[in-house]
Amino acid sequence: MATKKNKRIGERSPVLYFILPALILVGLVLIYPIIYAVGISFFNWPLVDESSRGFIGISNYVRIFQDKEFWHALFLQLGFIFIAIPIELIMGFFVALLLNREFKGVNLIRSLLLLPVFVLPVLSGLTWRLMLQPEYGAISFLLNTLGIPQTAWLANPGTAYAAVIIQDIWRMWPFMFMFIYSGLINIPSSLIEAADLDGAKFWDKVIKIIIPLLRPTITTALLLRLIDALRIFSEVFVMTGGGPSNATTLLSLYIHKQAFRYFNVGYASAMGVILIVISLIIANFLVRRNMDSGS
Repeated sequence: MATKKNKRIGERSPVLYFILPALILVGLVLIYPIIYAVGISFFNWPLVDESSRGFIGISNYVRIFQDKEFWHALFLQLGFIFIAIPIELIMGFFVALLLNREFKGVNLIRSLLLLPVFVLPVLSGLTWRLMLQPEYGAISFLLNTLGIPQTAWLANPGTAYAAVIIQDIWRMWPFMFMFIYSGLINIPSSLIEAADLDGAKFWDKVIKIIIPLLRPTITTALLLRLIDALRIFSEVFVMTGGGPSNATTLLSLYIHKQAFRYFNVGYASAMGVILIVISLIIANFLVRRNMDSGS
């Protein structure tokens, strides 16, 4: 018995050695902060006054449902996600289709298209802020030459929100392109050639062959973009600081404002927990849809 038990432990130990570092890393940088945030979300936890900290139950969560600014920030965050990500997906998909062929210079074009993805969010936000500057910005100058009057794009609530979304589309659509192109090159060319012999048109091949085969790739890309979009902060903070008139105060910025401007860490943690729950619901929906389609 002892020999068999020692053998089982010996067989499992190499696997445990490989998994253990990852488990420790995930526990330290992901699980522990989440548990800690959930814990202090039930406390009145001012950052600068330790004497007034205390357990208040679900009061922070009740306050959230009565906070109009929270719902406004959540509306802006979801609007950002449901506008920017589909546009990025569509652009990435069709550009990947266009470049999924060999011609002179195609490798250089593919490489150049990926450059915006590698720009740091802070630099991207700063660059767009400078380009939209009404007096000397490059985009403002170009629009002026087209007859559009000089406008303070980031000082107007409507155009500032649109500018934040356009900046994200510019920076992240190549991410979708990269994923979809990697999926496209793995589709057997014999399937497309058979469809051509059967007289299938372009949209028939796209809808009946390419999209079904790319569904796992697209789902993975959407999940990663969703996670990134829910935590968007630095580029918006640099571009607008959440203004004007809270027009670009996405939920991530509102959480930051509550934690580090008003020092309500407990309240900010409660909003962070709700943001995690929303992320899990959307991610679970996408994964289930993908599994149902696959089955």
